[in-house]
Formats: sequence, structure tokens, C-alpha cells
Amino acid sequence: MSALPETDSPSGPGPRRPRAERAADLALLPDLVRAAIARQAAGAEREWSVEQGEFWCQVVPPGAVRRAQGWKLHVSATPLAAPLTLARAAEVLVAHRCRFKFAGSPARVAGLVSGRFARGGSGKFITVYPADDEQFRLLAEELHRATAGLPGPAVLSDRRYRQDSQVFYRYGVFSAVRGLTPDGGYAALLTDPEGRPVADERNAWFSPPAWAGDPFPDRPAAPVRSTATAKPVLLNDRYLVRGAIQHSNKGGVFRAEDSRTGEQVVVKQARAHVGAGLEGLDVRDLLRREAALLERLGGDRPDRVVPRVVEVFEQQGSVFMAVESVPGATLRRTVARRLAEDGTACPDAGTAGSLVGQLVELVAAAHGPGLTLHDFNPNNVMVAPDGRLLLIDLEMAAPQGERWVLGATPGYTAPELRAADHVAPALPPSVDLFALGATVLHALSGADPLFAPDLPEAAARPDEERLAALVELLSRDQPLVRDYAPLVLGLMRDEPAERWTLEAARTFRPPTAGNNRTGAADRTDRAGDTRDRLLHDGIAHLLATMRPGDPERLWPSDSFGETCDPVTLQHGSAGGVSVLARALRQWDDRPAGTPTPVSGEALREGLRAAAHWTADRQDELPGNLPGLHFGRSGTAWALLDAARALDDPDLAERATKLALELPVRWPNPDVTHGAAGSGLTQLHFWHGTGDDRFLDRAAQAAEGLLTAARHTPEGVFWPVPEDFGSALAGAWHYGFAHGVAGVGTFLLLAAGATGDERFRAAAVAAGETLTTAARSGQAGTLWPVDRARHLSDSPDLARHWCSGSSGVGTFLVRLWAAGGAGDDELRTLVEGAADAVRAGRVTDSPATCHGLAGNAQLLLDVAELTGDARHRADAELFVEHLAAQAVLRDGRLLVPDENRRTVLAEYATGLAGSLSLLLRLRYGGPRAWLPEGGARTTP
Repeated sequence: MSALPETDSPSGPGPRRPRAERAADLALLPDLVRAAIARQAAGAEREWSVEQGEFWCQVVPPGAVRRAQGWKLHVSATPLAAPLTLARAAEVLVAHRCRFKFAGSPARVAGLVSGRFARGGSGKFITVYPADDEQFRLLAEELHRATAGLPGPAVLSDRRYRQDSQVFYRYGVFSAVRGLTPDGGYAALLTDPEGRPVADERNAWFSPPAWAGDPFPDRPAAPVRSTATAKPVLLNDRYLVRGAIQHSNKGGVFRAEDSRTGEQVVVKQARAHVGAGLEGLDVRDLLRREAALLERLGGDRPDRVVPRVVEVFEQQGSVFMAVESVPGATLRRTVARRLAEDGTACPDAGTAGSLVGQLVELVAAAHGPGLTLHDFNPNNVMVAPDGRLLLIDLEMAAPQGERWVLGATPGYTAPELRAADHVAPALPPSVDLFALGATVLHALSGADPLFAPDLPEAAARPDEERLAALVELLSRDQPLVRDYAPLVLGLMRDEPAERWTLEAARTFRPPTAGNNRTGAADRTDRAGDTRDRLLHDGIAHLLATMRPGDPERLWPSDSFGETCDPVTLQHGSAGGVSVLARALRQWDDRPAGTPTPVSGEALREGLRAAAHWTADRQDELPGNLPGLHFGRSGTAWALLDAARALDDPDLAERATKLALELPVRWPNPDVTHGAAGSGLTQLHFWHGTGDDRFLDRAAQAAEGLLTAARHTPEGVFWPVPEDFGSALAGAWHYGFAHGVAGVGTFLLLAAGATGDERFRAAAVAAGETLTTAARSGQAGTLWPVDRARHLSDSPDLARHWCSGSSGVGTFLVRLWAAGGAGDDELRTLVEGAADAVRAGRVTDSPATCHGLAGNAQLLLDVAELTGDARHRADAELFVEHLAAQAVLRDGRLLVPDENRRTVLAEYATGLAGSLSLLLRLRYGGPRAWLPEGGARTTP
């Protein structure tokens, strides 16, 4: 168990730490606190602790008592007001010898108040930990008086102390022992009056535990949030809100009706002081500017290329803009719908010509009056039902040279814009030409030309070189991309002066015929070389970046992964251990003369270090969840594989002990978090050791799942109980990770191992449920994520391993093969699932859980179980798409994480999952994390 002294760490979008901060900026705020301490008593600064961390600066008085939980205070501030706010607050807090923390620099304050920061945590510049409720009430009043009149955004998770106060309060964790949640993450938990751990919820509204009481009993009670009793909202006594389009920290976007005219409108909100920077602007300024630009570009003209502004108004400190509701969808949504329904982003050459021509004219319409858009991308283009395009969201537009807030969408940002400061003179219109080329590529193919940066920068490839490789790959089987490739490549040159002009784009006409494809044999050779390089460089990267001396995590993770169990498969070390073990077993099978960046001995020693670090860390950590991905089942599995590869009986014994301690019955029945995942691991241990204890335990898991099954008119489901303390509580999913397909797979494999026909019958029923829910079309066969979407006939369908076609197909192809390959309907669904993942190869991320690596595993399954070799060829093509997204890190060519921003070692969202696919493609063998085969003993 480890202490969690810092409970309000930044989460969600927004920088955890700015990339570059001057030393003076980093010292400014802490020095203000040290000065306040020095003024209280000479020499007192030596007794206080003022410690600058990665994001927060912690201030602790001598002899401070650490409470586990209670009412805490937050003081909000903008970056400009932060020094004065802190100086005044510090005088109060130091005088009362109270522990507190604050965001350690003005740039970090800017991150806290940014429009993209998590709504529940934004604005919490200073967090105060009172010694008791009496001090809490005293400090609330004194801090309110000290900071009155200073600006800062509202803290949505808290209640404001007084009207217009910058002091807010909530009940939460102070310093507590981290506990393992049922979802596999470590979090500081509250303790209720009965001594039970409960979540410390940081919602975007005031939601203290019911048992926490009220720290100000004489004040009116806080309003209770309830959707059941919510009253209609009327904005500006005119706009009746009908629903929310989205919520973000900067404010909501709402569908509404103009009660004066009956017109349908969209109302955008900009909250006070959100997005505030050192230049003094905030999102209200951006929204007012956007309204002015919309008027300038459109007004009431019938040929306008922007929505008409109805009104701009202020209410309760926020600025709102009401604009006409334009029927249709964004270009991104339109392309996604076409891909899902038809398997193509753009239906024909005529549509392509109209789209490209209109996109060029949208940019021209902005450039005519001297504006640079900066953020031209598929999200900011609306497609009306008649095909007409309109510009929306002009927050970043400004006349060239005018100092303004600059921002853009990754993948659509010219190099010079990426290098610019956040607030800087507006750039020349040539930045929009780059974005225009990227948007044309997306409109024709669905691809986003988003590349994680090569590092170090001195060895980075030119962006246009990487773009050319992507366009060449897309051009092979997409004639429209091939036809418009000169336009895309011309507009997206790295050097602004070399980009095509708007006039050149206007006059471009695609060729009527031609063939610029590379020879098939040459492509095959290059694809094989690239696959081997991705594999060998990836293994070398895992070995080079592991940190066996780090007591917390073996490989670095992102901000979310760092909150998860560090030895599991999803975000921990188990995925890397398993990949290294498989690589070691197959290292000697590589063709003679194959160049590799690591030796077999280095691989063996790296695996040994990784496996023993994982086993040791597992012993130290609390909790023993059963899930394959978020629990310890994947950990035990990986340790057994490592023990066999290393011929290490002691490690095998530790893996066996862990596997035998795993729960095989659990409230959550699924694969990633629950009983089905534990059951799969028991089968793997039985196959690997021949020990019948594991077969018995697998049968117990299967028995429990028979009991947990719920039979409905739509079929059989394994829901997560609604009263289970998990984010998945109440889920009735179809997919592999959390639903019918995953549970069905385990029951099918358990039936094969035990011969129990009840398990087989349940697996067959699962197949029938999935058959009923299937939706087939030109883009293949897809599934709704859950029963509710099926019942509502929702168009929201999925194709990935986690919740869609890839995972469902993984089960159905095995069910088809186990039934003697005589079920034509199942075979059709399997082929449809393969078609669906094939259709998504252009848009999908590289990852296993929601992307190419997991989808390619299905194609290999189908190829092997049906004997149809074309599916293997498609899986090889997926590797080329992985390579098109790959990055260079210290000379190694690596597959990035699912966000295509960095390289993470973990399995489901990072490099280990891609390497698992590459190992299977290169050397054959079974699919990872599925226990298939007869019983055998350890060699």
C-alpha cells in the first residue's frame, strides 16, 4: 500500500507540465510563498517545506497533521492574477499554519484553466487542507476576503463559498492510502461511516457524499442535480434549450429553439476566465471574435459560406452566441458515416470534384477579406443535405499579423504553425493551404495525416516524405486518392513558399486515366523488410527503455496508464514480458543472416529482468483482481510464458501460485476485468502445465458464468451488476472485452477442454445472440456496442476488438470451426466482420484494443481457420498501414500508441500489442491471450 499525498493531480486534456518554462517563471510563485513565510517569523522558512513537484508545489508547515479526508478549499485564479492571488492567500494560510498546494507556475495555471482541461478539475489553482472543520470555516472567510475581486474561473466540482467569491469547497480525500478499484486502477478512496471504501467523485458539479453533512448548516442547501426533475432552460429569456451537443470546460454547445421566431438554433457558451492566458484573453473574447467574423463573412447574404449569427448575449458571467442551426453533419461525421455504410469515404469522382472545389472556395472566402483561418479541418466544415459546405468554428481566425490566440488540429497543422507560440501574430494564409490539402485527403479517404514526431529532431524525416508514403499506400486501391495526389502533396509541402496557391488548386484537374502503382513483387519485398524492421526495432526499444530499477513502473505510461496497476496487461508490464518471452522462444527460428539490433543473450537477460521485476512488484501490490487485461490474470499468464522461455522453475512456481490465487467467480463476468478473463488464464495454465487443478478452476469459472447468464428476447447476455462498484456497472455488451463475444469464447474453449456440453450450449446461444444483433452492409458486418443500442436501432456501430466486429469475429470464427464448418450463416458473418475491419484500415489507430493490430489478428484467425489465404494478405497490408504511422526514436522505427503522439510499451494501446501481431505474422503460432491447444507439460 502506498500513500497518495497529492489527490487533485491534473487529468484529462491539457498539459501536465509545459514543455518549456523559464527558470524565473518556475521560481516566481514558490518565492512568493517563501517570502510570506519569512514575513511571519524570522527563520521560519527553514521549518516549512516548500517543494516544487512535476506540476504542484506542496507547502507543509512543521508538525502538520495529515487528515485522511474532509472538507477542502480551492482558490481559483487566471494566470495573470495567480501571483497576487497566491501572495494574498499565502499570508492567510501561513498565519494559520495550514498545509496547501498550488500550480507551480503561471504556465501551469494556464493549463488548469484551458478550454480543454477536464471540467471537474479546472480552476483549482490553490488547494487547502484545513486541520479540522473549524479551521475550514475560518479559512474560507479569510481567503474570501483576501482574494475578493480577483479573477478566476468557477470550479465546477465545488460549491462557491459566497456569491462572486474565488473560494470554493468540496468534500474529498486529503492524504489517503491508495486502493485498487474494481476497474484495475489505484485511487485514493474515501471511507464512509461504516468503514467501507467509496470513490472520491470529481464530477463537473457539486456532489458531496450524502453522509458528509454540510459544513455551513445555516446556509441554504446546495441544489441537487437530477435529470429526472430538470426544468427546461431558457437562455436570455428567448432560447429554449432542447439538448446538449457537447460539454467542455470552456462551456456547452446546445440545441435550442428561438421562442420568438420558432427557428432552430445552436447556442455556444464561453465561460468566464476559461482559457485565460498571460495576454489577458479568454474564451469569451474568442467567441465574440468568432461572432464578428461570421458576420463579416456571411451576414444575411444567401450565398454565405458560414452560419448566420442570430444574437450574442451575456448571462451569469458567460458569453453566448446563437447561430442558425445548419442541417447536416460535419465533414468528419459525413466521411465516417459513408465509410460505415458504404466502405468508401467518397462515393464517386463527381462528388469528389464538388467536394474539393467547395473546400478550395471556403478557404478562398476567408482569404478574400484578409483572414487566416489557422484551424481549417474536417470538424470545422459542415455538409448540408444538398452537399453544400459551410465553415464553422472560426475561433482561431485573424487578419495576418494581428496578435491572436493560435491553435489548430493535429494532422492539419502546418510546420510553421506548430512552431509558433500559443499567442502570436496571425500567420500568412499559406498555413491554411497545408490544412486544405490535409482536409482534401480526409474527404477522399477518411485518413488523418497525423504523424507523431521523430526524435531527436535532428534526425527527423521531413513531414512531406512521410506524407508521400501514406498517399502512395492509399493510392494503391483508392483511385480518387491517386487522382488527387498531386493536389494533396502540392498543398502540403513543408516549406510555405513551395505550396500550391489557391489559384493552382482551383485549376487542378485530376487525370482521367493512369497507373502510378508500384510493381506487386517490389511492394511485397519492401513490405517484408519493413515488417522485420518494425519487429526487431520494437524489441530493441522495449529492452532499451525498460527501467528495472524503478520501483513504480517498468516502462513509462501516459497520465491515465500511470493510475492503473503497473503489472497488468492493459497498461502495465505483462504485455512487454509476454512479447519478450515469445520473441525469445522464436529468436533462433529467424532466417540465417537476418540482421537484428539485439543479441539472443541480451533478449534473454532483458526478459529475465522484466519478468522478475513484474513478479516482485506483484508481490508488493495490494489487490488480486481476476481480469485478463486489468487484473492479475494477464500477469500470471505472462510470468508463466517467461518462465517457460527462460527455463526458470522458480518463476514458474511464482506464476502458478498467483494463478491459483485468482478469483474464478466475480461480479463482473467479462474478459478484461472479470471471471471470463480468469477462466481463460486457468485454461492457459492447464494447457501449459497439465495440472488438473487449473482445469477444475476453469470449470468453476464456467459454472459461475452459466449462473450469471441473463436470457432476454434479444438473446443471452452477461451483464455487469448495477450495484457493482465499477464504471462498467449495468453494462450489457456484445463485444469481446466486456460482453457476449468474450464470455462466449471462454465457454467454447472450456467446453473443448472439459467436454461439458452445457458450456458448449451456452457458447452456441452466445453466437445466436450475436447473429441477431449483426448489421450487414456494403462496409461489412458491424455490431452495436450494447443491448440498449440494439433495441433503439442506433446507427452507432463498432468494428474493433474491444466492442465490435474484430472481437465478435474472433469468437464467431472459432464457433464456426468448432461446429464442423457447416454453418453458412456463421461463415457469412465471419466474412462480414473481416470486411468491416478491412474497411477501417485507413482511419484506424495502430492499437490492439481499438485499431489495426487487433483487427489484423482477426484476419489471421480467419485465414488460419477457414484456409482462405487472402485474409492473411490483408493482414500484411495492415502492417504497411502500421508502418505509415510509425515514428523514428533514436534511429528505431516504432509503431506509436493509439493516439499517434508517442510510443508506449503497453499491450492494448501501445507497442507490445503491435509486436505481438508482428511476431505471429513472422513466425506463426497461436494468437496471443487465447488458450488453444491440447494439454502438455512444461518442457
